[in-house]
Amino acid sequence: MTTKKALFFILLVSFLPLLASLSSPFLVHTHDGLVHLPRIGAFFKALLDGQFPVRWAGDLNHGYGMPLFIFIYHTPYLVASVFLLLGTGLVWAMKLSFLVSFLLSGVFMFLFADSFFKDKKKAILVTLLYQFAPFHLIDLTIRGSFGEVYTYAFLPLVLYAVTKFFQTKRVAFLMLSTIATALLVISHNSISLLFFGAICLFAFMFASRKKDVLLVVISLGVGLLLSGYYWIPALLEHKYTYGDLFMRELFKEHFPPLWKLFTPNLFDMKVLQFDNLSLQFGIFQTIAAILAVIYFFRKKIDKPERRLFLYSFALIFFSLFFMSQLSFPLWENISFLRQFQFPWRFLSLIVFATALLGAYVLEYLKKFFWILAIIIIISSISYWFPKEGYDKIDEQYYWNFPLNTTYYGETDVIWSAGPAKSYPKNRVAIIEGEGEIQNLSKKSNRQIFSLRGNTDVSVVSNTQYFPGWRVYVDNASIPIEFQNQNYRGLITFTAPKGNHAVRIQFEESKIRLAADLISIVAAIVAAATLFFFRKKTV
Repeated sequence: MTTKKALFFILLVSFLPLLASLSSPFLVHTHDGLVHLPRIGAFFKALLDGQFPVRWAGDLNHGYGMPLFIFIYHTPYLVASVFLLLGTGLVWAMKLSFLVSFLLSGVFMFLFADSFFKDKKKAILVTLLYQFAPFHLIDLTIRGSFGEVYTYAFLPLVLYAVTKFFQTKRVAFLMLSTIATALLVISHNSISLLFFGAICLFAFMFASRKKDVLLVVISLGVGLLLSGYYWIPALLEHKYTYGDLFMRELFKEHFPPLWKLFTPNLFDMKVLQFDNLSLQFGIFQTIAAILAVIYFFRKKIDKPERRLFLYSFALIFFSLFFMSQLSFPLWENISFLRQFQFPWRFLSLIVFATALLGAYVLEYLKKFFWILAIIIIISSISYWFPKEGYDKIDEQYYWNFPLNTTYYGETDVIWSAGPAKSYPKNRVAIIEGEGEIQNLSKKSNRQIFSLRGNTDVSVVSNTQYFPGWRVYVDNASIPIEFQNQNYRGLITFTAPKGNHAVRIQFEESKIRLAADLISIVAAIVAAATLFFFRKKTV
């Protein structure tokens, strides 16, 4: 089979789990779908207002705004914004973004597996085990995890680039790994870290030269710097939110019984579920792991096969440990680990590891390849249809969504009194002195108005304060007070008597500005390297 035919087959079958969604004008109900719709709208409006990178969701939280996109991943919202620019509504932008993620994960996994195994049938089988793994489909069709589904696409793209570099020593593949790493990181904060570790381990275990390991680590490091505009502020400005406080105890109730992970649940039976999800390896993924163990101990295998076995099982045991109660002390004491929220999220790594072990299945069942491929696809059919029906969406409501789109207050600002309960009577108001606000113009990241003060005045903008907000009166920056007891966490300032032009602007904080500069420098280095050395080998 040629590469083109194999890719066509992968793309064709990858449509199957999303046919129910694509054939309906309504939105398949998922756990997070109704949260992502207003985020898509807020992100797109911020882009139109000139925010890049997007940081502030100005219309959410009853118009008080929130620093949502400092902390929430960007890739899926960027993809959705492209579809909105092309004229779709929110619902179809979201549907098509999910479709793109799933198609890309299939294409990139096949390219990686084909380059790694150099066997089309093995590559197809590995890709099918990856695409149709229960947890992958749960993220796609039940949880509606907008960011996580994109990490499934960019993990194999990074590994494809790394594998091709090991084989060809071409600089172009190093740069591809850099770009793919950056895309991986901005797709989901916690899962990307998990996958980044898997990529580093892959480089150490499969490189033929120490020099290759060093070069790959450098390329991955440049990818981290390229995405630094996102993860550096998310890490360093997290202290200004209640995120860790509100999520501190969340993980405790979400350690799955390990026996359920190994128990096939083809028909999604409630008794085998945990957290209302069928959390499992998958029947064929479990078989692949068992056959790999048998093959490892019964056959004489070469060094690459031994490395693949050890690599895959290292990822599996690592994931099982963090999904078990044995890791409880680490979850309790490591703040960043708690950002995963649910220990069972480590199943994402097992999806990848067990897919790789699928290569061993073919050693036993070569004659039944196509039968096996079809059975793997059909066995996932229970995930193709909506578990909880469809939602009829009033898009206007989600374009002007009043709430804050978070579950656990992870982006609630520490100076505020919590999420706003209602819209303010006035966006900007005089709270002391006599005067008048005129000609107010508001965008997601700025407010411009004329201030006529009959006396010295104090003004409140009913906008949640966060580092980066600045007030300019007649183009001169003036101090902001955001701890006024009567206007807790809101932007207040004073202005002298007279007529003034006022601009309230959300700009980059020192941390975000430094992160932006790091990303710009990394982009210049990557672009220059690609331009001058793309045909070179090292």
